[in-house]
Amino acid sequence: MKQTKLILIFIALFSFGELAAQDVDSLRARKADLESQIKNLQSELRKTTQAIPPVYGWRTGFSGLLGFSLTDMNNWVSSANPDATTSNIQVSAAGFAHLIEERYFWRNNAQLNLGWQKLDRKTGAEDESKYQSTVDVFQLTSLYGYKISPTLAASALAEFRTGVVENAFDPAYLDLGIGVTWSPNANLVVVVHPLNYNFIFADELDFESSLGAKIVADYNREIIEGVNLRSNLSGFLSYEDTDDLSNFTWTTGVNFTLFKGIGVGAEYALRWNRQETKNLDDDIQSYFVLGLSYNF
Repeated sequence: MKQTKLILIFIALFSFGELAAQDVDSLRARKADLESQIKNLQSELRKTTQAIPPVYGWRTGFSGLLGFSLTDMNNWVSSANPDATTSNIQVSAAGFAHLIEERYFWRNNAQLNLGWQKLDRKTGAEDESKYQSTVDVFQLTSLYGYKISPTLAASALAEFRTGVVENAFDPAYLDLGIGVTWSPNANLVVVVHPLNYNFIFADELDFESSLGAKIVADYNREIIEGVNLRSNLSGFLSYEDTDDLSNFTWTTGVNFTLFKGIGVGAEYALRWNRQETKNLDDDIQSYFVLGLSYNF
């Protein structure tokens, strides 16, 4: 009789353990299912938020990128300069102030790109201890538009570009034009101005202003949480001489935010402007910078 009772108790305990294990497995499966649903809902919420038109009024922002490299060589015979120190500094900063209203908008953007390079062959020469300017571009853009429809507007654009460290305002470029602006969503702005004049100001260099068409495309979006992509294309097509008087600049950057706006970023730019490179073998200009970034 005692043995029967013990067997029954053992069977009851075993059955209870099996049920408890099944309950734990069921709870874990439920937890995983809820986490998956939350992740999908967060993704859907991000997409919906990005699709909502911007709030009326002023919107401002700033982003910056700092890149630095240092190399020191001592008796490194495989190098053309076995005893030398090289260093590079590059700075990229961008800011915007956009006024978005129901019937009109006014978008203002500023971009600054600076770079310095130094090669010290350790000879004691004074000129080798100085940094030489490499990248030197300052650009201001102001776009005003009156909305014809929710996505299309009649617009006027002013774009100014020059250097600030060396050859400031020599040359300096000023585009003034009118046309239309297409904004299918909050992330993309496309400007097409068939009537645009490209003014070029230069004291000693031989540059020529001309009439043409201006095309600008600006894309700015948070791809995933903490990763922001920005790409800007600004081009001018001259009606007078397509090959020698036209130009374009394409800049693309990506920022990975790690903590309170601080992160890592990279930026790459291409430019084609034969008036600037007419004495060089290659028409394409470019720069690349990788370093610490900041956004707010």
